Amino acid sequence: MQREIARRKAAANGKIGNTEKRLMTLGGMFTSERQIATELTAGGGDDGGVAKLTRELDTVVARAERLIGHTDRDDVNAVEKTASALDESLAEAERLAAEIGARSAQNETALRGRLHKALDRGFSASFADVGEKPRTSVRKKSNGATPQRRETAERRLRVLDGREGLPHTYHEQIGTALARLGEITDEEFLGNYISITVEPLVRKAERTLAEYEACREEFERLYTEYTALCGLYGYVAQAYPCTRESIATLTDELRRIETEAGKNDEMAYISECMDEVMREMGYAVLGSREVTKRNGRSFHSDLYSYGEGTAVNVTCSSDGRIAMELGGMDTEDRGPTAQETAALCDSMTAFCDDFKEIERRLAKRGVVLADRVSLLPPDAAYAQIINTSDYDMKAETASVRTRKKQRPVNGKKVMRRE
Repeated sequence: MQREIARRKAAANGKIGNTEKRLMTLGGMFTSERQIATELTAGGGDDGGVAKLTRELDTVVARAERLIGHTDRDDVNAVEKTASALDESLAEAERLAAEIGARSAQNETALRGRLHKALDRGFSASFADVGEKPRTSVRKKSNGATPQRRETAERRLRVLDGREGLPHTYHEQIGTALARLGEITDEEFLGNYISITVEPLVRKAERTLAEYEACREEFERLYTEYTALCGLYGYVAQAYPCTRESIATLTDELRRIETEAGKNDEMAYISECMDEVMREMGYAVLGSREVTKRNGRSFHSDLYSYGEGTAVNVTCSSDGRIAMELGGMDTEDRGPTAQETAALCDSMTAFCDDFKEIERRLAKRGVVLADRVSLLPPDAAYAQIINTSDYDMKAETASVRTRKKQRPVNGKKVMRRE
């Protein structure tokens, strides 16, 4: 239950964070568009409603910020409710942003036309002042690009450059194309450049954005859950583009992490139950250690006191197996002496009786011993010395573990004894 709540809370908080970033980005996108609208209206023109739309966008973003600020980020129900409400705010903000973008393109053209007219009037007035009539120049029809085509190409590129979801490589290509469009003066060459470079780039970018929009909702849901689980279980989250291939990869990654996390939770629960039982029976924790093999299999070992100079080593693995070994203690690797071997055999015999009680008490906690691969009788061949230097040792009087573990929701866990 705790793991599921932690997962839900992490996923919802991650979604809130991502949505907040996108809202802030949308809210700060239209600086130049606001300025153009102001210049148009200052001269008595019509801004196409851009000023009104930007105010509405500001209101949506501000309302979302207030909601986030008043949300208890530790309350799973509160963060999930806020995450759902922010979905609606983001949809409204994106609708407004798309409308602002479309109308601002018209405003830019209108403002440029007004400036050109002002320049023409200025030139006409200058010629009139010197008593000359302005000359009319006649240009032959060209097969190259017209000024309107250049402006259209530049506008389409800028609109695409401002769209969310376009990979970085496209932004670089768009920047290069815009720079070249501004440099080319030959109309014939300009027409060829637009046909050969700009228009194919625009088509590819639009296809990429169409795919992004088609799979964005599913991708963002999976990626938010993926980053939340990575943060919850200590994995390093990888970056993925918004594509169908990434959705398949993220689905596999989520399945893998959940499986591994479930095994780790089971190991932690079995280890915790073993802790409780051993403490109830008078065993004190002396030390512990964590080991991860190259194949990814992990182990947690606890060392419990058992009489003077002896200890019981209990190891739980990530696949639910457990090994219990009794041995003497030293700070180096060595074998037992003959005297130590005899004493250890007596301790093994005594511990076998304790093991039956340990098994009974574990069963009451839902941990069932099964698949006994080996249950070895006391024998001198199994006498050993445990090197305590391999453990994170605690005071011998310690009887309470402090390592945090998680309990499963319901049901029994099966512990396989080796």
